[in-house]
Amino acid sequence: MNPVLCDFIAGSFGGACGLLVGHPMDTIKAWQQNSNYGMGSAMYNIIIRNNGLRGFYRGMYFPLLSNGALNSVVFAVYGSHLRYLQKHTRSDRLRKAYWRKHVFFAGSMAGLAQVFLACPIEVVKVRLQTLSFIGHPWACLKDIFRREGFSGIYRGITPMMFRDVLPYGVYMYVYEYMLEIEERLHRLSKERLTGVPVGGALQASLIATAGAVAGVASWMFIVPFDVVKTVMQAETDPTVHKSMMHCFRSMVKKHGWRSLFRGSLVIIARAAPVNSATFLGYEYCLEKCQHLLDEK
Repeated sequence: MNPVLCDFIAGSFGGACGLLVGHPMDTIKAWQQNSNYGMGSAMYNIIIRNNGLRGFYRGMYFPLLSNGALNSVVFAVYGSHLRYLQKHTRSDRLRKAYWRKHVFFAGSMAGLAQVFLACPIEVVKVRLQTLSFIGHPWACLKDIFRREGFSGIYRGITPMMFRDVLPYGVYMYVYEYMLEIEERLHRLSKERLTGVPVGGALQASLIATAGAVAGVASWMFIVPFDVVKTVMQAETDPTVHKSMMHCFRSMVKKHGWRSLFRGSLVIIARAAPVNSATFLGYEYCLEKCQHLLDEK
């Protein structure tokens, strides 16, 4: 099996795992950011206006179908760029020296590639989560295109660029760096003393921890861009927010600078389990795919 295909399949599986874990908190975040609510008020409104707990899963159907594809693109682009950069580095010494730079660049390219696919999905998801549209996801997408045109389905793409391109480089860099540290520490304390290899539950815990730290680190400095993205995408009138900076200024003028960090607690709390689940799913599926590849 082709390595890029392995990355594609494993990324799809990992993305679905992360979405199932994180969608309820993502819905709370969307309500907080769009309505300037506190967490308690957001949860109350989700339950009341959706007649129960199912409101936390509102809008999940569309991203569940598409999120796997998005993550498959992320990991496929990341894996192929990383392999290309390593392959075209002249020596093993230079490959080792440039490894982290290659990881950061490949991660950033993966973030750039997924933005163009993710933006229409994010617009539909936010409209459904915030009740800006009532109905089926496909009907929502068609309604946006009919009313607002091509620019409507790519509303908020500028803050998404700031949120996803370089932070994806940070995301992959921190993940690989954490794995290096954790595996090195474990091997020093366990393998060299007892001869026990890294694997099973321990390996899963290393991946989960590295994924959690990578997720939190990549989100820490980009919350305002995510808030602006949500506000722009939830708005059905294209004349309200003329640009990303216009939206920034309007929010600060109306609600104060604190509004730019609405939902940050949920974002950070969500980042750890979601990215743990994503990387566990990815690494598990990748291992199975590579096993099939080795057999052939």
